[in-house]
Amino acid sequence: MNVDIAIIGGGIAGLSAGAWLAPRCDVVVLEAESTLGYHATGRSAAAYTECYGAETIRRLAKASHQYLTATDDITTPLPVMFVAGDNDPGAIDDLLDTFLPLVPSLERLSPSDVVDRCSAFAPSTIAGGVLEPGALNIDVHALQSGYERTIRSSGNTIATAAPVVKITPMPNGRWSIEAGHLHIDARVIVNAAGAWADQIAVMAGVDPIGLTPLLRSVFTFDSGVDSATWPLVVDAREQWYFKPEGPNVLGSGASELPSGPVDARPPEIDVALGIEKINSATTLSIRSVRNTWAGLRTFAPDRVPVVGFDNTAPGFFWLAGQGGYGIKTSPALGELAASLILTDSVPDAISAFGINRDALAPGRFRH
Repeated sequence: MNVDIAIIGGGIAGLSAGAWLAPRCDVVVLEAESTLGYHATGRSAAAYTECYGAETIRRLAKASHQYLTATDDITTPLPVMFVAGDNDPGAIDDLLDTFLPLVPSLERLSPSDVVDRCSAFAPSTIAGGVLEPGALNIDVHALQSGYERTIRSSGNTIATAAPVVKITPMPNGRWSIEAGHLHIDARVIVNAAGAWADQIAVMAGVDPIGLTPLLRSVFTFDSGVDSATWPLVVDAREQWYFKPEGPNVLGSGASELPSGPVDARPPEIDVALGIEKINSATTLSIRSVRNTWAGLRTFAPDRVPVVGFDNTAPGFFWLAGQGGYGIKTSPALGELAASLILTDSVPDAISAFGINRDALAPGRFRH
C-alpha cells in the first residue's frame, strides 16, 4: 500500500490528525489493538476545562473549543468546581492567580456556595472554592466517531489489529512499514502511538524523547444521595476528583504511578487510596465501588505535547505526550499536525491563541 501519510496509533491523537489530513492526501491509520482508542482514549474522565494543565495545554484547549461545541452531540455543560480544605485557604488565591488571566469567567466561592453546588461537603471543613462555569463534559465516543467518519468518508483506511513490527527508512526518502499483514510505503510517518511512541521511534532508528507513561486508577461508586446535578469537583491541589456518571459517581485519587507501556490495570491499593482521599475531604462514606479501571497518561519531560518533524529524521513526525489532556486538545492538535505536515505552518486559528511551533517541537529535546 502506497500512501502519503502513515499514522501509527488509533487513539484520539492519531484519529484527530487523520481527520484533518484525510481530505487532502492519502492516509492510513494503523492501530495495534482490535479496538480504536483502547488504551488511553477510552479510559478518560473526558472533561473540557481551561483550568487544567500547563499554560500551553490550556491554550490548546481554548483553540479546540469551537470544534467541540459546533454540534450538540460532543459536549454538554458540566461546570468544574475546585475545592480547598480549611487548612489550605491559600489554594484559592493560587488558583485564581494562575487561571484568571486565561479564564476571566472564574468565580470565587464561599464554603456555603460550595455546599450549595455539592452536598458532599461540610462548610466547616472547607476554605471555599473556585467555579469554572463554562466547563464541559465530552462524549469521547461521539468525538472519536466523528474523526473516524471523516477519515473513512474520504476514502482512506483505518486498520485495526495491525501492530507495527518493522520500520525501515528507504533510500528514496520514504518509509517502509510492516504492520500486521500490511506492507506500507509512506512519505511521512506520524508517530501517535501514545505510551509506545518512544518504542516506535527506536524501531525507526530515531532517538526517543524520554516519554513517561503514568498510570491513573478510576472507579465508580454510589454516593447515597442525588448527585446528578453535581459539578466535576476537583481538589485545589489536584489530589482527587469526582463527577456525576449516570446514576453513580466517578472518582479518582489523581494518581500518577510510573508504568511501562502496558494494558493498564488498576492496583487495588491505588483505588483504596483514592477512596480514602475523597472520604477524608468530604462527608461521603465510600465503602465499595461498582467498577474500576486504569489508563495511561503519557508525558514528555516538560509535560507539554511533542508535535512536529524530528530534525534528525526527515519524514518522521511526532504527535505524542498529550498526557491526560489529549481529548480536550485533540481538535487543535489534529489541525496543527496536519498543517505542519502539509504546509509547514501554524494555522491562524491556532496561533491566535498564542500557540507556536517552538513550544511543541521535538527539537526542544535535541540538544
